[in-house]
Amino acid sequence: MDLGSGTYESLETRVSRIIGDTVVRSRTLTGGKMGDVVRIAFQQHAPVVAKSASPEARLDLEANMLRRLREPGTVPVPEVLFASDDLLILEFMPGVHLQPAAEPHCGALLAELHDITGHAHGFDGPTLNGRIVLSSPWTESWVEFYGRYRLGFALELADDQRRLPPPIHDDLERVLDRLPRLIREPEAPSLLHGDLWAANVLSDGDRVTAFLDPSTCYGDPEIELAYVDAWGSFGQGFWDAYTARRPIDEGFQRLRRHVYALYPLLMHVYYFGDRFLPRLRETIDALRPHL
Repeated sequence: MDLGSGTYESLETRVSRIIGDTVVRSRTLTGGKMGDVVRIAFQQHAPVVAKSASPEARLDLEANMLRRLREPGTVPVPEVLFASDDLLILEFMPGVHLQPAAEPHCGALLAELHDITGHAHGFDGPTLNGRIVLSSPWTESWVEFYGRYRLGFALELADDQRRLPPPIHDDLERVLDRLPRLIREPEAPSLLHGDLWAANVLSDGDRVTAFLDPSTCYGDPEIELAYVDAWGSFGQGFWDAYTARRPIDEGFQRLRRHVYALYPLLMHVYYFGDRFLPRLRETIDALRPHL
């Protein structure tokens, strides 16, 4: 950080100044795809996790999402101690990336989170998917929200970056045109984590200790379940615990999970390139009888 005098303030020095305590140890953690992630211990203050990145990363938006997930007290989420566009300081949460023994607890907690509902689909302001800022305005119709602000946006983003093959682009345009027949309006908009996979959940033994790195909004919980399903993130214990509280409609397995898988697949094409095109084609092919 440039202090205006030709000096440079290290991450540890900046966090020490904000927390008001002396740093005694710091350690880089895994998962810092958009910047540095460091665990910092102090003389007196409890340890924290500091995430730093360029201002374009908009870590303040991540802080907004974490606060919203933490507010109901339903799922464990680290407290936000400080947030700016380039620095996020969080309470340190113990645990390792989600292990199979804790998957049933994860499923039960996610079902409880989805029981929390809002007045419309969207969020109080913009949200994030990795380094991409997502527009998430309050929208009465879930079909409109998903079509315009998630699937349609991801299609435009991936096509601008990677130039999608014309047949894939045309098929996805047909999905967008037929979206009102392919997905449904949920009974109520649910609070979603939005980027749920093992690396974004910490566990200790058979208990989840933290949900991290969200892409939060209110929407149909099926989009969250489709994300888990698309990547095979969790085993049967997760699904059994989730469905014990919130049964899943047959139409999700037959049709809607494929519609919702298109959004993360397009985002992966944008981020990682053509190696995700075969998965995208397979998912479109599963929808072809409905197009």
